[in-house]
Amino acid sequence: MIGYRFLKVNTQAYKPRYVSLNSVSKGFFSTTRCTYAYKKQQKNNYTKRVQKKPLDFVIPPFITLSNLATLMKVKYDYLIKKMISLKFGNNLSGKYILTREYIELILEEFNYDLKNEDLNIRSSENIYEELRDPVQPNYLKPRPPIITIMGHVDHGKTTLLDYLRRTDVVSGEHGGITQHIGAFKVITPVTKSTLTFLDTPGHSAFLKMRERGAKTTDIVVLVVDCDDLIMEQTKEAINHIKNNVELQTPENPDVTSRLVVAMSKIDKISDKRLRSKKIDDLKLQLSNLGIPMEGMGGDVPVVPISAKTGENMELLEENLVLLGEVLDLKAENSSTQMSEGIIIESNKDSKKGIMATALVKRGILKTSSVIICGNTYCRIRRMDDDKNNMVKTAAPADVVQIFGWKDVPVVGDMFIQVKHEKIAKKYTTERINLINEENEAAAISDVNEKNFINQEKKRIEKRDKHKSYNDSYYQNEDAQEVEDGPVKCNYIIKGDVLGSVEAIKDCLLPMKNNEVECKIISQSVGNPTISDFELAKTFNASIICFNLNNDAEIDNLCKSYPEIQIKKHNVIYHLLEEITEDLTNNLKPIFEDKEVFKVNILKELSFKVKNKQIKVAGCKVSDGLFKKSSLVSVKRNSPNGLVEVFSGKILTLKRNADDAKEVNKGVECACTFENFTDFKEGDIIVGIEKTPIQRHFIPA
Repeated sequence: MIGYRFLKVNTQAYKPRYVSLNSVSKGFFSTTRCTYAYKKQQKNNYTKRVQKKPLDFVIPPFITLSNLATLMKVKYDYLIKKMISLKFGNNLSGKYILTREYIELILEEFNYDLKNEDLNIRSSENIYEELRDPVQPNYLKPRPPIITIMGHVDHGKTTLLDYLRRTDVVSGEHGGITQHIGAFKVITPVTKSTLTFLDTPGHSAFLKMRERGAKTTDIVVLVVDCDDLIMEQTKEAINHIKNNVELQTPENPDVTSRLVVAMSKIDKISDKRLRSKKIDDLKLQLSNLGIPMEGMGGDVPVVPISAKTGENMELLEENLVLLGEVLDLKAENSSTQMSEGIIIESNKDSKKGIMATALVKRGILKTSSVIICGNTYCRIRRMDDDKNNMVKTAAPADVVQIFGWKDVPVVGDMFIQVKHEKIAKKYTTERINLINEENEAAAISDVNEKNFINQEKKRIEKRDKHKSYNDSYYQNEDAQEVEDGPVKCNYIIKGDVLGSVEAIKDCLLPMKNNEVECKIISQSVGNPTISDFELAKTFNASIICFNLNNDAEIDNLCKSYPEIQIKKHNVIYHLLEEITEDLTNNLKPIFEDKEVFKVNILKELSFKVKNKQIKVAGCKVSDGLFKKSSLVSVKRNSPNGLVEVFSGKILTLKRNADDAKEVNKGVECACTFENFTDFKEGDIIVGIEKTPIQRHFIPA
């Protein structure tokens, strides 16, 4: 009888499997059982592969690459290969720091189960959200509109506000208005309605609200001088309005625009026809800037006013009251609801202590309530209204001065009421800890870059020591990362003493805005070395030499590296002037259209050339030098003024049947346009020249 022997199948051709010689003699059923067992084993192996690994450690907010490998119990080299495959780049080392989102990405790649991880991670921005009461529709009641006044300097904003304040005093209210309050309430003389005004258009709180997306302002009054019309700051105000205020658009025709335009100083124009023309001109200019004007397909009214004489001021108030009623503004007006609001101003008084002006958004705020704001909190010791009268409660849209803060709150931060001081202390402490963690996480990219710079320094020093240098490495496009965001002006600081180096660094780092910024690649004491020049070459950096004496040695190095810019200074103010010039030169150019010539189309001519009818404009130059190479705009008269019907290039230009490059003023000529033949007699050709606007660096 044959004993049990095992036959091994060729593993190159088949999966390993073992069968008994006896089982083969048993025929079909034995073979079937063996195949079934193999398939079952393969299925189990696949299940094990796709099954998620349990996460047996807490994910830190950030960690170095080497520590993550230890935490995951994987080989460091294998983790590096995996990260390169995930497009983390090739400049990785054990000191490379990962943030939480990247840690989770890597863990998912290694098949870890992250479903039990808290996806709603707490941050300094949302930690107070869990304290907020849900909206209670039963407590919603009408509230006064909150109105911000914006406009160009000297266009009459202050005069308008002064008139509104006087109106409020005349209406019977006691007490004066303090000029520093930041906001005030007005009771209109006609409708006896209440309006709340933020008293400065460029208020820092408004910018903070914009950053946080808070819809604190319900209505904006744009003040425009009747003589100047649209000025530079008016355009800036319009951009703020378009980004933050709801306006009617063709896509949303049912939306009510939260904007009223006040044409100020109308008392200077007594002629009614001229007034009407000025209003039409203003409407056209605003419409061209994207504001949906009344009478031009939109709903934004223009109210001509004189805050000096009081002309049409009641009409402006009626427009604001009516718009507030249309918007149907409501807020929870109940003492059972936790109050919320926004800080308008804050300061520290030597006698009264820390004071903050607040605008209540919801709920009834009471004296002795505990509120939390940013990194501080307050048990309200006292509240004053905008007339400096002590009050015990404040309703939505009320403006109050709050006393009793532990520290000065930040202007623009939201405040929220809590039940008692223990909760306030707990949450402010947690928020401060979260901010510290976030600051450390935000600095990770800088730390990684510094580590990379140190690696580059060591590489250069090693090259200098062993006389071997691989130029191709520094020609690699990855040597300097291409990043989105501000243009970086890179600098290497060399100084006579550490104090000078630190002082220059402290001056340079705040010099930034959303377009350009200073970046310190390296800083040290002493004359620049070959390593510094190589580093400057790698990162396209300038070398700052402050108060250094050995000019001959520096000049010799400059000859070897002519592309490196050296900035030698002994006075820090002169250095900062040159750095400011660098930043200015790196600002993106902004161009404005300048009219350089005007040509009147006198006749529409038609010629037949090679059986093809060609339409030609017979013209006469009325102003400037008509150049064929210039961009042109063809404009046509309409009920609303001149309207552009074409913008492009001149195809041909002829004078006395000869080709011409330019035609002088007063001379007749003929021309055709590129892809445009719909010109008419009476149209005006305007030459456009793109002129760069002079710009200056302004730090953020």
